[in-house]
Amino acid sequence: MRIFDGKVYRDMTPEEEAIAQEECRKVEAEYWLNTPYDELVDSEIRKRYSASQEFAILRQKDEKPEEYAEYYAYCEECKTYVKEKKRLQEETKSNEEETT
Repeated sequence: MRIFDGKVYRDMTPEEEAIAQEECRKVEAEYWLNTPYDELVDSEIRKRYSASQEFAILRQKDEKPEEYAEYYAYCEECKTYVKEKKRLQEETKSNEEETT
C-alpha cells in the first residue's frame, strides 16, 4: 500500500501495513457491533433494491409472484448474513476481552 509521507509517496513498511489493517478491522467491527440490526439489514437490501423498487415489487406481488419470491429470498439471505456477521463480531470482541 502506498502512503504520502511529507513530500513523496512511498510503500508502507510491513509494520505500518499491519497497523493500518488492524485499524480497518476495528472500524469494521465497531460498525457491525454498534449499528442496529434493522439498519444493517436495510443497508444490505439496498445493495440490490432501492426503496422504490421494493415498493413496486410489494405492490405487484400477486401479479409477479416469481419476482416477489426472488426479492423475499434475498431479504431472508440479508437477514441471515447480518445475524451471522453480528454474532461473529460479538464473539471476536468477547474473545479479545478475555485475552486482555
